Amino acid sequence: MKKIKILAIAPYDGLRDLINDVAHDFKDLEVHTYVADMLDGVELAKSIQYTGYDAIISRAGTAELIREVSELPVIDIKLSAIDMMRSIKLAQNYSGKFAIVGYKSITETANLICELLQYDVEIKTISNISEILETLTLLKENGISLIVGDVITVTHAKSIGLNTILVTSGRKNVLNSFDEVIKLYQTLMKNQQKNILIKNTVEKSNVSVISYTSDKRIVYSSIKEDIDDYEKIIGEIKSLIDTLFKEKEIKVIKKIGNSLTGIRGELIEVMGSLFPTFYLENQRISIKPFDDAVSYKNISDSPQINFEKTPIIIYGDKGTGRDSIAHTIYQNSTYHKNPLIRIDSKYMNEKKWIHIFESENSIFTDSGLTIHIKNLHLMDETSQVLFESYIRNTSVHKRNRFIFSCISGYSKSFDSSTLLYFIRNELNALPLVMPNLNQRAEDIPNLASLYLSDLSLKHGKQVIGMENEAMKLLQEHNWINNIDQFKRVIEELIILTDTFYINAETTSKVLSHENLPKSHSCVHSLDLNKPLDDINKDIINLVLSEEDFNQSKAAERLGISRSTLWRKIK
Repeated sequence: MKKIKILAIAPYDGLRDLINDVAHDFKDLEVHTYVADMLDGVELAKSIQYTGYDAIISRAGTAELIREVSELPVIDIKLSAIDMMRSIKLAQNYSGKFAIVGYKSITETANLICELLQYDVEIKTISNISEILETLTLLKENGISLIVGDVITVTHAKSIGLNTILVTSGRKNVLNSFDEVIKLYQTLMKNQQKNILIKNTVEKSNVSVISYTSDKRIVYSSIKEDIDDYEKIIGEIKSLIDTLFKEKEIKVIKKIGNSLTGIRGELIEVMGSLFPTFYLENQRISIKPFDDAVSYKNISDSPQINFEKTPIIIYGDKGTGRDSIAHTIYQNSTYHKNPLIRIDSKYMNEKKWIHIFESENSIFTDSGLTIHIKNLHLMDETSQVLFESYIRNTSVHKRNRFIFSCISGYSKSFDSSTLLYFIRNELNALPLVMPNLNQRAEDIPNLASLYLSDLSLKHGKQVIGMENEAMKLLQEHNWINNIDQFKRVIEELIILTDTFYINAETTSKVLSHENLPKSHSCVHSLDLNKPLDDINKDIINLVLSEEDFNQSKAAERLGISRSTLWRKIK
């Protein structure tokens, strides 16, 4: 059996001697040991790591730095609690003040021991060599005269006149490091055998495999370079990589030369990196490939209809997120680098439309924009005629992307209007129907989780979830204003919750104030003979009614916070 060749870099002479002594007990190891610390150790590893070594062992900060520059596995001679305890006990015999300074591998163990044994010791963790001298100088100014640490720390401490204790590693730690190298090597050998077996199996099968890195470099291919149409095959596959990253998995059929080839693509994740991988197999069909009777269209083929320019009309009840969907469509279109223009028909009239149409600086004279006409159902009839006529005469929809949004069934006159007919049947706007929240109760837990995360951060709360009964109440509730109302309720629940989970009692109280019938009373009908608290409650209910039970707006009108409003009406 081949001996495992190890490069050992010890930060001090004593550890080198210990490594060499322990290595004599391992007949399957060939260990070459050098003394070097930190940057010198890194340079040594860089210069000789490719001369047949299988692994590197070192200690503490030196091992951390070597790991950053080496492609070989780096095993750390870990510091044990006994090693650190020994050093702390030595320092406690010292009459002056001492501190422990070092990389994380040193200070983690020190923190654990000091916490368990309730030692009051100053511990400083460094992450870069440049921090050492400044840290030690500051400790010296604060009365510290003894430093406990690794070699690099001790060396710097001595240079500014501090006393030092070096944290050394014991025989057991070196033994464990050698055992770890052997186990790692055996695992790598098993994986190498499996890879060879898989490679041989793939190369002898009817399926060819090719894998790329994310920047489109080939890392593995079983496609033989001497076959006909090799360059064309590689070109076809490479053109699919961007589509594969977008779709996660694809299956296409391509005519390459005189053959019909099925190509299946998937993203394979290895240690956090994605590798686009394709499997190719010749297709056997009874009809001649690409005969007039049979044709193939793939996701990578250019569409006959340009959906990027096709108008869209979004239908949905109040609060179903029509504006959010319109914005998402804009963000994912080819027009996303140009502005999104949103025009609310609710606030438009004939005069305003004419001004937009006739202005020299009209947005409608530009191109490449996304124009969202919202609340289309609230556009008055005169404006509808103007708008339709303008689009017909200018073809502005061919230069820009139009998105319309409205509430279907809002009125019979709108549903039967010529404008809606024009948008749907002449502009061929793609319909997108937004379901209301009551139709998607199964999505409520997911929505609640998303809003809890964002709104807890906004209000500085640590709410992490809802009790099962509380979630059930949300799912059974009749949501009149859909997502808008749901988000407002979640925010109110967060404001009123001081624990990790929202309970059913709070949820029930908040929901009891939702969907209340509108009051038809006015200020003059208030019963002023009631106690002051009752009069205040009547006023609050009246304002809530006028604001469609939007508690944020009601609280703003009343000049109080939402939590105060909730307490007054409960």
